[in-house]
Amino acid sequence: MAFGTRSALMAVLAACLPLAGCEDTDIPVEEASESGPSAEAATVNGQIIYVSDVELEARMKGLIKPGETLPPGSPEFDETLEELIKVKLLAMEALKRGLEEEPESRHRLETARDNVLGSILLDRIAAEEIDESAIRKMYDAQVALLEPRMEDEAQVRHILAPTREAIDSIAAELKAGADFAVLAARRSSDQLTRLDGGDLGYLAATEVSPELARIIRELPEGGVSRPFQDASGWRIVKIEDIRKRRPPSIDVLRETIERYLKTQQLERILKDLRADAEIVKRNPARSSRLDAPAAAPRAEPIAPKAPAPAGASTSEITILPTEPAPALPAPAPEAPLSPGAPQ
Repeated sequence: MAFGTRSALMAVLAACLPLAGCEDTDIPVEEASESGPSAEAATVNGQIIYVSDVELEARMKGLIKPGETLPPGSPEFDETLEELIKVKLLAMEALKRGLEEEPESRHRLETARDNVLGSILLDRIAAEEIDESAIRKMYDAQVALLEPRMEDEAQVRHILAPTREAIDSIAAELKAGADFAVLAARRSSDQLTRLDGGDLGYLAATEVSPELARIIRELPEGGVSRPFQDASGWRIVKIEDIRKRRPPSIDVLRETIERYLKTQQLERILKDLRADAEIVKRNPARSSRLDAPAAAPRAEPIAPKAPAPAGASTSEITILPTEPAPALPAPAPEAPLSPGAPQ
């Protein structure tokens, strides 16, 4: 085979963990005079698991960051070591049964190796090229696209009442000069907001009921609405403040930006690799390489593919446009907004 069977098999079998049946196979960990990466963490039927193996596995699982160490004896170290022991036990048994020579096993092992190597390549390139300046540049471009589309939002107070008679009585008190927030605390039936003077927070018209949206769009700052009815009941609304809605912060968009930049990198890498590679597709397709080869068929060279338009489905990857960058979706508000719900 073109690669190490044992390590590739371990990677495939890792997806099957945790499994039962290994409880009585505890392997004693020999006390080493040192705790560095070259120290032995355990042996399984004579095969060594080093401290560095445990740390690499923990780093892959996100338990520690690059450059950090995992102290032997810590709960995370012991848990990771136990998983590696289970993987080795299963891999040894699979090798004992000769499973690595079966056609399906060979295919899965080779595919797993290719996928791991490809992921490592993308991670390496991303670490080299996707730095804070690249993220900031993309964020600034997205903000420039989002800001013209951001509508105003209003700080809204409301007083909720169960009947038309009750809301008319409240409207009369407001007309006589009662303070809106004080009256909301005393008379509103919305128990979640009345102690805050009926404050619903900042709302955009697109986030609320059509009746409340009309009020938000029409009332000026400081304005008080007439009584109106919507799904929550009878209400009177006051607009305390109006401001331009702010774009999401860079921290909110960071993950989305990183995914987008990685997608761009993937397309660029594949384009360069295709340009330099000799790719031949068989027509008709020859027999599987796992079977005996058939007579050599006619070969047709395939030219590198041009990038597909955005949104188009291809057999390999959906290619995103690079110039200009599409606007990233704005995140959902911090909490779902509904008429009568507090913010």
